[in-house]
Amino acid sequence: MKVQEIRNMVSGRLQAAGIEAYDYETWVFLEWKLGISRMDYYMDPMREIKERDMADLEEALQEREKRIPLQYLMGHTDFMGYDFYVDHRVLIPRQDTECLVEEAVKFVKDRQLLYAYQHRMAENRAGQEAEKESIDQDAEKQEAGRGIEKPAASQETAEAVRVLDLCSGSGCIGISIKLLCPDARVSLADLSEGAVEVAGQNADKLQADVRILQGDLFEALQQLPESERRFDLIVSNPPYIPTKVVEGLMPEVRDHEPHLALDGTEDGLAFYRQISRQAADYLLPGGGLYYEIGAEQGESVSGLLRQYGFHDISLQKDLAGLDRIVKGIL
Repeated sequence: MKVQEIRNMVSGRLQAAGIEAYDYETWVFLEWKLGISRMDYYMDPMREIKERDMADLEEALQEREKRIPLQYLMGHTDFMGYDFYVDHRVLIPRQDTECLVEEAVKFVKDRQLLYAYQHRMAENRAGQEAEKESIDQDAEKQEAGRGIEKPAASQETAEAVRVLDLCSGSGCIGISIKLLCPDARVSLADLSEGAVEVAGQNADKLQADVRILQGDLFEALQQLPESERRFDLIVSNPPYIPTKVVEGLMPEVRDHEPHLALDGTEDGLAFYRQISRQAADYLLPGGGLYYEIGAEQGESVSGLLRQYGFHDISLQKDLAGLDRIVKGIL
């Protein structure tokens, strides 16, 4: 078959299967299975492809016609410019969620500057006290005209910013924060054993030094020493779709992505309630709680943060202009 014929065939079958982004996916299939980029196509649309080279394309195309998500078939997806492994055990990272990472990174960097400033001030005070003590103890040497030895430089470093990613799924949020803020100390937690395994694969693949815990929300932190159970920032993209809405989702989501990561119970707010109620016990003073939300949940989730003692609450929109992020400070 000629490349042009193959493109028309793939496009037609995807469109017939009800896939809205059939044109985009057609190009993905050509490059993924035949190694033909868009430029290659336009340079030689009449290039012949042997039948034996079509087997992999046909197999993947049949699976996609069943509405299995393309990212699951390919085994990876892009998020924040990083290549994350995904399979049916985790939600496929969405571009909207990158907004949460961007806001989290801003918070972490501001917090790092605060800790660095506090550390410098503490070092200055310590140096002044050491110098005064040296003067008092070394008065005789001063009188003899000998110089005062400078106190040894402090070997301590500024406090590391601690981040917790709750309902971490593939790990795309927490791992991206770690890669963008290498000095942060990042922990991920998820109830699903499969999600924890996928997050571990992604941490290894992207060489991200994060800690991954399995457990139901904050219960997962019981695996940590008590001194390590408080954080500067908690981020979460929890299940937030109301139960009755899940069944009306597109087949790729409804039939193939894990319901455990989708279903936010009757009104979609159950996880926001529980996390908001408990978060104060796990946040350091001035710590932040940042959520991804459904487009209609901004007012409700903001109200929960106010109810549980958060202030400076703000709402951020995604690139489509929809409410997407709710932020609060303890």
